[in-house]
Amino acid sequence: MQWLYQIRIKVSEELSKALRTAAQSSVVHEINVIAQKHGTRLVCTFNGFFDYCAEAEQNGTDDYPLYDWTKQTISNPEKVRKQSRSFAFYKGDEQVYSLALADALYQDLEALLKSEKIEELKKIDSNPKNNPQPPSAANSSL
Repeated sequence: MQWLYQIRIKVSEELSKALRTAAQSSVVHEINVIAQKHGTRLVCTFNGFFDYCAEAEQNGTDDYPLYDWTKQTISNPEKVRKQSRSFAFYKGDEQVYSLALADALYQDLEALLKSEKIEELKKIDSNPKNNPQPPSAANSSL
């Protein structure tokens, strides 16, 4: 099986606010240039969780197995702070993509990590054995 990948970054609260509000700064510009170069866009984890809950609420939560867990996450101020500082690069609406794209994106973002403009840089693969999984619907209230 061929795995797919996602690049994630963690940033300071200040940079997070700038990225989420499209405020202009040199670091925001650098991150956006890298994203555009690779045909990707930056998505805040909190915003993704919030959008998931809003969609579930609009369509009925029965078909959204992680709704309860996600709703609890976005209702917890500590988790909101954490998730608001986390961003993933999406290729269009796709959350995961080829290794070649992930490697190229990672390589370009490394300079921002080394210069301490971003706090963390991760390449995540879609192999469930390598990543913590959200709780199943049966355990979503944990």
